[in-house]
Amino acid sequence: MNTNDHSQKAHLKEHPDTTLSNGSNFENATGKIPYNMTNDYMFRAVLQSNNKALRGLICSLLHLSQAEVASVEIVNPILPGGSIDSKEFRLDIHLLLNNRTRINLEMQIANRLNWQKRSVMYLCRSYDQLNKGQDYRDAKPAVHIGFLDYTLFEERPEFYAAYKLINIKNHQVYNDDLTLYVADLTRIDLATEEDKHYHIDSWARLPSSRSESREDNPEGIFFT
Repeated sequence: MNTNDHSQKAHLKEHPDTTLSNGSNFENATGKIPYNMTNDYMFRAVLQSNNKALRGLICSLLHLSQAEVASVEIVNPILPGGSIDSKEFRLDIHLLLNNRTRINLEMQIANRLNWQKRSVMYLCRSYDQLNKGQDYRDAKPAVHIGFLDYTLFEERPEFYAAYKLINIKNHQVYNDDLTLYVADLTRIDLATEEDKHYHIDSWARLPSSRSESREDNPEGIFFT
């Protein structure tokens, strides 16, 4: 290989070509995004590549301050570069928060009439991680957060709901280790003042947005 070849490769590495096939530059591209965040691959890829966005999402959903989040990592990452249309991807993101709490994120677009059983099953699997001989006190808290593009309980619609094991008479929490959250992407209009305070309504608008405008991304979450 001659000196010119080495020089050209070094230049490309330092100054990669960002020109699209139509001659424009993707760094300055505008307009509609062909896939929104309800696409399994897109949602996982964005959260996997942007830890700031991931931390922000978790802080909002769990009502945490940034100072309370020492670390949050995806423990089942995908390999980047796969087909965005692939049917093999399933939005089931496993997270470990502060090396202590297991979190499962999942998007469900179609109502398959099995969400209650499915989410409880996933929550229990996340919790049942002890090895033989380990003390039960070592069990890590488990959280399942579902983003639904439909209303789970039509008779009692709610934008962001939380469920725990409680005494049905006096509402005493039996155990704080298991929590289910459900965000209804179709009922952002029902967001409470608390939901808005933690910007959960802003996050909920992102999955269905096909625009890269900050008007549809008020927190600047994915474009900073």
